Amino acid sequence: MKDSFYTVSEDYYRLFEEKHRGSVQDIKNRLQVYIPFITALTKIDPSAAVADIGCGRGEWLEILRDHNIPAFGVDLDEGMLERGLQVGLDVKKMDCLEFLRSQADESLLAITGFHIAEHLPFEVLQAVVKESERVLKPGGLLILETPNPENISVGTCSFYMDPTHNHPLPPSLLEFIPNYYGFLRTKILRLQEKSTLRDLESVITLVDVLKGVSPDYGLVAQKKADQEIIQLADACFNQEYGVTLDNLGNRYDQRLAQQAKRINKTLSNQATKFHNFENQLQRFQQEFENTKHELLAVHAHNQSLQQQVIDFHNSKSWKITYPLRWVSGQAHALRTHGIRARGRQVIKRILKKSINIALGVFHNNPKIRRFVFSTIKKLGIYTLIQSVYRRVVYSAPNSQSGLIARERSVIYQENMTSRAIAIYEQLKNTNNNKHGE
Repeated sequence: MKDSFYTVSEDYYRLFEEKHRGSVQDIKNRLQVYIPFITALTKIDPSAAVADIGCGRGEWLEILRDHNIPAFGVDLDEGMLERGLQVGLDVKKMDCLEFLRSQADESLLAITGFHIAEHLPFEVLQAVVKESERVLKPGGLLILETPNPENISVGTCSFYMDPTHNHPLPPSLLEFIPNYYGFLRTKILRLQEKSTLRDLESVITLVDVLKGVSPDYGLVAQKKADQEIIQLADACFNQEYGVTLDNLGNRYDQRLAQQAKRINKTLSNQATKFHNFENQLQRFQQEFENTKHELLAVHAHNQSLQQQVIDFHNSKSWKITYPLRWVSGQAHALRTHGIRARGRQVIKRILKKSINIALGVFHNNPKIRRFVFSTIKKLGIYTLIQSVYRRVVYSAPNSQSGLIARERSVIYQENMTSRAIAIYEQLKNTNNNKHGE
């Protein structure tokens, strides 16, 4: 869709459009949004035609034909016009401004131009709008669609993919031109954004802010007319279309604010928990210190008591009263166990102590030990002494109880032949088995 200010080979722009703008069906689907504006005004004059300047491949003209709305188009690119002629559209090669100047006053229902405004020098664009106001019937529409530079990706990159583009046109700039030349009202239609972005509950990302704003927008300007004509298109003019950069930016900021709020709440909860843990730790530390002091106090008190006991045991009164305590203890034992049982306990204790003393002497004096055990053997009282020993000493384990067993082997193995030792060991084992050793 170019004019006389730029020329390329016949098929270059057609192939470029097919690759970068979309297929014929894609474009027809996008242009459906304008049909309600046109059909609302067909009541003005059903025979009035729509002129499409820069008609290109003729997608819009096909849509109008499908709705039985008279329409024709002009374009300077023969490669683009070829497709329109093939499908039987009323198209011809002609400069758009020259075409408008050739039309009679108030003769057309609508003038449309899709993706032509960005190709025109600004003074030519002004002239096109001015001539359109003259040519349109009262209440007639001027529709211009162009890339939307509010979309950051479009305004900084994809707009310049087309070498025939002049410069981006901000919506407020394009909207001002028909207002300046006397049109009654205008409407900006932001178009072709992702449908999910129209859902206010959808999650907005930074990429959506940079690339998600409606990539195209359409300007619809209506010429002055009587109120009954103007109100025919009120529903279309009152509707909102597309998403703006401010809208997506605000929604993204709200999302960040909500995330920050959740993070702050989480941090606040964690800080509260940490503070509670810190307080608990301080209480535990205080309790530990208190317990430590209590234990130290108890330990000091115990040491004081122990020292008092030691001092008491070392005191003269404790020593002086020992006979009384002994007599009292013996009297208590007699009352508890009886005279005979207590007598046996006393005799056994005396014998046990005597045997332990004797064993200690034997351990320190081997000669005495050998003499005594040799004498006992000669007197033939070993069995008796052994029986007494078992009943008195050996029955109650003691540090000296194993000593007598060891002493037997020493005493009887000294100065013995090997045969005597063998006989002794046999007898000893037999004796041990007999007594359960």
